[in-house]
Parts: sequence; C-alpha cells; structure tokens
Amino acid sequence: MPAGQATAERYFQVKISYNWLKEYIDIDIPPSALADILTMAGLEVESVAEVGKDIKGVVVAQILSMEKHPNADRLSFCRVKTDRGVHEVVCGASNMQAGDYVALALPGAAFPGNIKIGKTKIRGVVSEGMMCSEVELGLKDTSDGIMILEKGLTLGDDITSALGIMDAVLEINVTPNRPDCLSISGIAKEVAAAIGKELKERSVNLNETGSDVNGIIKVSIKEPAQCHRYTARVIEGVAVKESPDWLKRRLTALGVRPINNIVDVTNYVMFEYGQPLHAFDYDKISDKRIVVRKSKKGEGITTLDGIKRKLDEGVLVICDSKKPVAVAGITGGEDTAVSLSTKNILLESAYFLPASIRRTSKALGLSSESSYRFERGVDKNGAANALDRAAELINIFAGGKTAKGFIDNYPDRYEPVSVAFRWERVNRMLGTDLNKEDIETYLTRLGFSFVRSLKVNDSVMVFPPSFRVDITKEIDLIEDVARLYGYDKIPTTLPKARLVTVTRKKKDIVISKVRGFLASMGFCESINYSFISPQILNISMMDQLSPIRLSNPLSEDESIMRGSLMPGLLSVLKYNLNHNNKGIRIFETGPVFRQDGNSYREDAFVSGLISGLRVSEDSLVWDNTEADFFDIKGVVEGMMMAAGVRSPLFNAKRDIAYLNPGKACSISACGVDIGVMGEVHPSAADKLNLKQPAYVFELNIDSIVRAEAGRFVFKKIPGYPSVIRDSALIIDRNIPFSDLVNAVYSMCIKLVEDIKVFDVYYAANIPEGKKSVALRLIYRSLDRTLTDEEVSALHNNVVANILKKFGGEVRGV
Repeated sequence: MPAGQATAERYFQVKISYNWLKEYIDIDIPPSALADILTMAGLEVESVAEVGKDIKGVVVAQILSMEKHPNADRLSFCRVKTDRGVHEVVCGASNMQAGDYVALALPGAAFPGNIKIGKTKIRGVVSEGMMCSEVELGLKDTSDGIMILEKGLTLGDDITSALGIMDAVLEINVTPNRPDCLSISGIAKEVAAAIGKELKERSVNLNETGSDVNGIIKVSIKEPAQCHRYTARVIEGVAVKESPDWLKRRLTALGVRPINNIVDVTNYVMFEYGQPLHAFDYDKISDKRIVVRKSKKGEGITTLDGIKRKLDEGVLVICDSKKPVAVAGITGGEDTAVSLSTKNILLESAYFLPASIRRTSKALGLSSESSYRFERGVDKNGAANALDRAAELINIFAGGKTAKGFIDNYPDRYEPVSVAFRWERVNRMLGTDLNKEDIETYLTRLGFSFVRSLKVNDSVMVFPPSFRVDITKEIDLIEDVARLYGYDKIPTTLPKARLVTVTRKKKDIVISKVRGFLASMGFCESINYSFISPQILNISMMDQLSPIRLSNPLSEDESIMRGSLMPGLLSVLKYNLNHNNKGIRIFETGPVFRQDGNSYREDAFVSGLISGLRVSEDSLVWDNTEADFFDIKGVVEGMMMAAGVRSPLFNAKRDIAYLNPGKACSISACGVDIGVMGEVHPSAADKLNLKQPAYVFELNIDSIVRAEAGRFVFKKIPGYPSVIRDSALIIDRNIPFSDLVNAVYSMCIKLVEDIKVFDVYYAANIPEGKKSVALRLIYRSLDRTLTDEEVSALHNNVVANILKKFGGEVRGV
C-alpha cells in the first residue's frame, strides 16, 4: 500500500463520499444537513465539496472518424456522434482513436471555474464543442489527454449521471480515540444511530474454487504479543491491470492515486471497512512461508517508495523464510510488490499492537494511512471480513481463483469488554431527564448490548462492540448518550460549587511577596533550565557547590543539576550584554539541588542581579551613575522587610569563591543563615566576558520562612519630636558597622530610636588601616520633649562608649 503522510496529531481528516455512504444507508437529506448531524454527533465536518455540480452540458459521445487538421500539424479534425447527430470538433490531444467513447462539451456547456464553451473557428475550421479531459471536468489535477470512457454507455446521456460524478465529499475531523470512524462503514453506523435508521444488509459472495490454502502457504507468528491476529488468502491466476473507471474515480475523490486493480482493491476496502490490507506477489515469497517476527541486527528492506531502509533491531516485520518483505502495519517491500507481471497474490489482513506500530513509525520517520489506523487500534474481529471482501473484489476485477479456506492465526483472541453502567448517573452528569428506555435505545443503535443478569452495585453490564476500542469506562457510555441525544438539547446549568477557604503555605506566601517586591523594583523575572553545563559552573567559579551529575543526561550542556540559580542569571546577563542591553535587573525563584551526605536535597531559592546604570536611561531622573554594592544591599533589605524579616544582619565574608572578597557578605536574621550577596568576582566576570560589574544576591526561601518575625506591630505615631546627632569616628577598617550598632543597642538606652551610617571616608588625611565612619543617631522620648542639653550629654556618653570599646577618635571638622 502506498505510504501517505498522516496529518495533525489532534485529529485525522478522513474524506467520505456521499454516494458511497448511501450504499450503506438510505438517506435523502442534503450533504450540508448531514454535515450538521455528524458535527453534533461529535464528528466535526471540516468541509463539504460538491463534485460535478458545475459541469453542465457535457454528454457521452463516440468518435466516428479522425483526420489531420488541414491547417495545423498538431491538431486533429474529428467527427463525433451523440443522440443529437454528428458534430465536427477540433482537438489537440492524440490519445484517442475512432470508436472511443468520450465526454463532449457542446456549445453552451459549462465547467468548474465558470468556464463556458461556444462554437468557434480554430485555424479556419469550425469546432462545434470540445472533447474533455479529467482536468477540465475537475476530476483530476493532471491528465495525459482527453478522458476515454468505457464503451457501451448511452450516447447523449449527461456525463455526470452516466459516470456517477455528481457526488459530495465530506472532510471529517476524526479524533484519535475514534479509529472506527476512519471508514465508510464506520461513518454509516454513526449516521444510522444519529437519525434512527437501519444499515443496509451487505454480504460477501466469495467463490473458493482454488486448491486448499493450507497446502500452499504457511504462517507462523513469533511475536504474539505484538501481532494478535494474522489472516491470509491466496488468489491464483489474476490479471493485473487498471481498475474500472468508477473505482479509480472513487479513490481519486478520497485523495488516493490509483495504481492497479489489486492495490486499488486493498485501498478501497481499507476506506470501506477501516482495516488496512496488503497484497504480496505470491511467487516472490520464499518457500511459501510467512513469519511475523522482530528484525535482526543489520537487516534492512527496500520499501515501496524505493528507499533502502536499515531496520533497528527489534522492529516487527513480515518475513518469508529468508528476509523481511514488509514492515508490519506500515508499508510493504519493493521486492514482493504486485506488478503487471504478477499472476498469483497473497492477501494479508492482520491486527498489530498499536504501541508497536507507533514506535516503529516514529523510528523510521514513515507514516501511512495503514499505520495511522493500526496505531489507534483496528477491529480485531474485523480482519477476516475485510479479507473476504477484498478477495471478492479481486475476483471481480482481476479474475483468478481463490484458494479454499484462509489462514487465521489468532493467538490473542478478542475478549469482550464489559462496563458497569448506572442509569441514574446519566441524568446526574448531563442535567437531563432521560428514562431508561431512551438511554438503552441510544446505546443499542450504536451496537452496544446489555446483560441484565450481570449486576454490580445496582449497575447493568454493558458490552461495547469490538470496533469501539475507545469504550473503557462508564463516562464513555454517558458521552455516547449525550452525542445521540444532542449536545444542543442539554440544558445550560451552573455547576454546584462550594466556597472553601484555602490556607496558603508560608513558603508560598513568602515567594509571592518576594516576587511582587522585586517586580516593583524594576526587576524582570527570568526562568532557566534546572540542568546546566559543567562549563558554566566552572567559569562562574561555583565548583565548590558539589554539583550533582546526571547518570543519563540528554546532552553535556544539561548534565548537571543546578546547585545555584546564579549560573543561569549570569548566562542571561552575558546574552543581554552581547546584545547591547546594559541596564540589567533580573531575578529568578526556583529549586536548587544539593548533595547532603549520601542523600540529595531540593531547596527553594531566590536570586537576583543588578548590572549597569542605577537608573534607566529612559528615566526622567537619569544621572548616568553605575549601580554598586549598596544598591543590591538596599534591594535585599527591602525584600527582607516585604517578606516579614526584621533587622537582617550583613556580615563581611571573604571566602565566597564567586564573589569579590572585598565586596561580599553573608545575610542572617534571628540566628538563621539566609544567604549571600556581593559583587561577582572579577576573575569569574573575565571568564564570562562580562563587560561591566554585576552585583548579585542568593537567598534560601526556607530560611526566610524560618527567620520571619510574623506580623508587624504598628505603633502610634510619636507625639514628640526627634533629635538628631551626627558624629564622625576614625576607627580600624576591619570593624564592621554591625558591631557599632550592636554596641549602641547593648547600652539599653531607651531614648535611642535609630542609628544609621551616612558616610564612609578613606583619604590621605586618614591614617593607614583606618576609616572615617559618620554615624547618625536619632533620639526621641514618647512622653516628653527632649532638651538640647539632655541629648548632648546622652550622645557624648554613646560616643565615649564606642571609642572605649573599639578605640579610635572623633574626627575633627
């Protein structure tokens, strides 16, 4: 069978002939109305194309004689007969001869595309019409000349009725769970159920006049888990030739190119029954033996498309005694293909495991009409019926003798599926008021049977037909009831819903607050992969994080589980700088993975990065100042406040490998280590080719939760003024500001409301190893106004205690 590419994953578009459908069911409704019925039954009709409606005035005619045109070497002058008399026609084709029956367009005739025919003079000779090709009639896209009709048709008959051209082709979107609707018979069953009509009885009349099939072919299945059934027939003495015109036209309308009468029959039956078949040249089957097995290492096959394909070991193949002759369920082999010299054929109809066909189709990059059906599941019980129908048609179109009996190797027989079904559940789910009789009628129309004696918990047992492979649960049956009842008839009701208070976890609340704060500060959120490259880990100087390597990574670039969010943010920074985007504020929240002894731990982190200008160039207050360490510190302080963490401590750290030792610190609160922040180490920046400094932070969300102080307590606005005193102290450079703050608060002076650093100064007039720190202390009483003398005495006492504890001196003006 020729391979045709299967379309869309969501659904498969199948074409259905309206005239062909009427052979299965008596319908007199217009195709457009039928499209509405199918759509409401869950089978969306994409389009309805009416074939032949634009052909008018074209009749059956016979060529009486042909002569060379007197004034043109490439034109012929023909005398053509209809029931109206003899007509003289000039023609440019050369594929006809006297006696042929043709389609003649007389003056006044019309074609698709609003083309009209008139009496005209060609090279001095009058032409009373035109002999037509399939292209001009809209039946094909290409042709080799005019269309030659079968002899014996009635002269003068309208061509659309004589050839049965007048038809409508419905293009239906079939969802993957309904492979039974990928055929004429399947759609006919749906139409019959929808409109409440019976299907026409169709029987196969097959004459078995050949020898016993068991004496001329042997079939063995080595892989019964993947091939549940294999049926075969042998037909001897066939004559391979073109198919009848009506069959070719029917296949062409459905988008399939006619090949020969044997292959066309297999395609025709597939569209009719939904069961893929394949025909082999029987004489090319070694030892007249078929073996269904897995491919061996190094085996290959040249498929019907002429491509030599190497098969992976373990692919399900159809073999003779020596080699593969077909890829099971997908395509046949070129060596055993039916050709004009074929005299005897082996006809195959089988059931293959859907997963096996899907896997092979993906591996080979080869999809076909057959593979699509096998991948979704065909009717296991329908294999023999399709085989007999194909053998019957081959006898009609190609002659030959069908061997007595057929091979039916059936290792995994179909077991009926039963579904427990509750009548009252239907109305509860659909909001309807259907009675049992209505529900049973709908399901019976679809071929379902009931066994009332089998009841489980007040449920009746329903048995779907073998072709409904999608029915596995009660809700599937309810859906079928809804389809036949009519979706448009189901009342619209609001669902019952209870309002339930959901308690959010503290961790989720903190993450939400952190993200909201950072977004309000102009940060853009970045989302990076959880797997990173060892190279970026090395370049960013984060090897000390003990990376966790995947045992089976997709690629080397994704072989490490990230132990930090920082490599991802640095990669984003590098990308933006390379694209001339220099003002960067980005953050990311997500899991990091770290090794904890012999086990692994996953923690939630938030990381952020600032690089470039402090204020965007687009801002009205742009001052061309670069962001620095204190910008990132201010962001972290604000974020801690937003997350409910009070008074975080920043302690200088010189042992964080990827941060600049002079501009790095750890962050803690309430005795909990929260994270780190600082400037990216210059060496790491050079390796990453960063063109400007970057300041980063990385905090553990779980630690923030543990350090959270709970609700903020709001105080009454003070009724008395504050008093501010500033002092500049020269102290050792290695004394952190936090030690100064702790020293002041340890004095337990209630009137000290706050202490800040507003300047740090290094200069030539400052002794080496020293720094000038300008402190601002705020004093306030809650019950009175402080006097200047009282504050001065208190402030002098505070400064004296600081100098006594840390040494140094007050810096003069």
